[in-house]
Amino acid sequence: MQLTHLGAPYTPSTQSIETVETKPKLSFLGRTFKMRAPVATPAKPRSNTLTS
Repeated sequence: MQLTHLGAPYTPSTQSIETVETKPKLSFLGRTFKMRAPVATPAKPRSNTLTS
């Protein structure tokens, strides 16, 4: 199946997001589910070059 947006074909990129189970449990229609959340990755500090 070819995907298009406004008539232009494209191929979606695949991204993997690492998740972990959290302690809170959720309930929907009588079924219990464990909640998953993305793993927090440390932010990379931007390097700003100072000039004088």
